[in-house]
Amino acid sequence: MLLSIVQRKKWEYHRMGIDMSSAFDTIRRSSILELLVKCGCNDDEIRLVRLLLSNTKIKINVNGTLSVEFLSLLGAFQGDCLSGCLFTLVLAGALCELREQLAVTMVRPNPPITIEGFPLETEYADDVDFMDEDEENLRQILPMATEILKSWNLFVNEDKTDFTHVYLAKSGEKDTNGKPLTGSEEWRKSITLGSMLCSKADIQRRISLGYAAFNKYKKAWNTKIPLKKRLILYEALVVSVLMYNSSCWAAPKAALEKLDIVHRHHLKCILNYKYPSIISNVNLYKRCETEPLSARVERNRWKMLGHVLRGPVDGPAHTSLVFAINSLNMKGRVGRPQSNLFSLIKQDLNERNLFLNNINDLNYLRNIAYDRASWRRMQQLM
Repeated sequence: MLLSIVQRKKWEYHRMGIDMSSAFDTIRRSSILELLVKCGCNDDEIRLVRLLLSNTKIKINVNGTLSVEFLSLLGAFQGDCLSGCLFTLVLAGALCELREQLAVTMVRPNPPITIEGFPLETEYADDVDFMDEDEENLRQILPMATEILKSWNLFVNEDKTDFTHVYLAKSGEKDTNGKPLTGSEEWRKSITLGSMLCSKADIQRRISLGYAAFNKYKKAWNTKIPLKKRLILYEALVVSVLMYNSSCWAAPKAALEKLDIVHRHHLKCILNYKYPSIISNVNLYKRCETEPLSARVERNRWKMLGHVLRGPVDGPAHTSLVFAINSLNMKGRVGRPQSNLFSLIKQDLNERNLFLNNINDLNYLRNIAYDRASWRRMQQLM
């Protein structure tokens, strides 16, 4: 959503993504229990968590040789439904302390949201991003974040900290090698939560990963497994890779067509259609009881919008949407606007006689989105 503003308006921002070393394995269990008390958990709930964290015995495997079993006093179990919640709790405690210090030393808003709605932080598990319109501010935050997180037994790997400048290069601007920067800015290949910021680049990467996933299970497509089960496997093992985070794509039809071409190629392999055998696209989709992947992208975007509208109003997704609405008053870019997520969302809404031009429109949409059945019926119009 922030990228949409960069593509539509004369605005840019900087992002600092910090990397934490073995985050889940370093949190202190005493910190977890203290925070649970502050959060208002009762004695039974705290005793239950203490019991689940106690008596943790592990072994270390080094080149096939197991060490002697020993007791671990740090970290949370990984792989269960509780460990992520406990780590998030500790990280939240550390970030609260960091925000209080930044509010004093750098006069940074606390909570980290500007008056216009620009979210200055985003967190998901152990991925933490700080954002600002001035990169120097982010570089001042890094040593403070490292020190405070270390006091919570969370260790920032400063060598892997990523600084990204999200902007659109001016016409004629060149890089150090003398190549044109327009359309090739470094941020386009920056990866956040497994997805590239540039939708076209992300789709191309998804295609490569999809081919790798398809070839990994090549034996399954050539066996005597019934077609219906093969298609179920393909949907779970390959399509899920191809469509990862597709709800945020804002790519032209040509890029989505490449995705459909790969999808049809996979389906033909599953059906064992090889040259010179021919089958039309319509019959191919009909026989496999599926549809082009490009048709799912729009529905996924509508589903994602519903989740954002129903989500917390102080969350990064919702505040970014508010910031995008407030940015309508910013000075726009000259020329044909690039395809972007915010414009596509507004287009989806206009097709249903809905609008997103101000905060009142946003509040009206939130009321509609809370009726999940009604929101799903609108999705069927796509």
